[in-house]
Amino acid sequence: MKTIFTFLLLIITVLSCYSQKGANTDQNNGKFASVLVVNNQSFSISKVYPNPVKDIVTIEIHSELSAPMQMSLINILGTEVKKWEPVNLNLGDQTFKIDLVSFKTGIYILKITSSGKVCTQVIKKN
Repeated sequence: MKTIFTFLLLIITVLSCYSQKGANTDQNNGKFASVLVVNNQSFSISKVYPNPVKDIVTIEIHSELSAPMQMSLINILGTEVKKWEPVNLNLGDQTFKIDLVSFKTGIYILKITSSGKVCTQVIKKN
């Protein structure tokens, strides 16, 4: 039961960064296409690489504001295993590198919070 709850929490958290604007049908070939657009957000995760990661993961973030940011790592059971010191998120694009050498192999959720907004990214550690 706890696993199902954790999975549902993960889905809700991931979807919190996005909203579905609508669905369109491509009239040329009749295929159904769903379009996801980002809300007016204070920040978004642009890229996380390499994923899967062995040692160090790089996170690219785009921010519309300058505000404090908190990053944490959550294991697949929903337990927060690491919470980094808050850093200031600057206006524009930024890159952060996180050392995951000391973490066990598995699936983790990177959670980033800033200005009351939460974005998540699934990371596989080899």
